[in-house]
Amino acid sequence: MKKTLKIIKRSEAAAADAAFWRGKTSEERISAVQILREQYIMLFHKEWEYRESRKGLRRVCSVVKLTER
Repeated sequence: MKKTLKIIKRSEAAAADAAFWRGKTSEERISAVQILREQYIMLFHKEWEYRESRKGLRRVCSVVKLTER
């Protein structure tokens, strides 16, 4: 895999970032967020809070799935 580097002005950076993420699929964007979450959890030792938040997330997901039927 060949890596490329493009130097842009700071004023163009926000537009370039937005264009980069618009070019990704929703699965790729969600995956990137999950990777960042896991890095944050490990860096700041938030494993307990992560486990507790997953309980709530599972509950919300199950309610959403029930209402979609």
